[in-house]
Amino acid sequence: MVFAVLFVPGAEILLKRGAMATAANPEAVAAVGVLASGWTWLAIVCYIGNFVCWLHALRYLPLYLAFSLLSSTHALVPLGSWWVLGEKISMCRGAGIVIVLLGIVVIAGPAMKAEERL
Repeated sequence: MVFAVLFVPGAEILLKRGAMATAANPEAVAAVGVLASGWTWLAIVCYIGNFVCWLHALRYLPLYLAFSLLSSTHALVPLGSWWVLGEKISMCRGAGIVIVLLGIVVIAGPAMKAEERL
């Protein structure tokens, strides 16, 4: 499940890099031009990796738990964008990230403890 969660922010950051790399090319046609970037193709590989890991996780975890854990991508994408791309995180967005992470702990924490006892 960890890889399923980490592949999404990685893919989003790679897509942003691909878009930035092709933005200066006047011949690139919107979305099609982005396919000329290796960053974009790495992002596609990450999405395929996410899909494979997600299907594997669904074999072993209840859907509500797996989906709750996947929600951490809503916190990891802005954090990764800040760390890798240097994007800013406002106080309001930072508070939202904390709320998302607390929600995951509230939902997944007790379920994880219950699963350990089985």
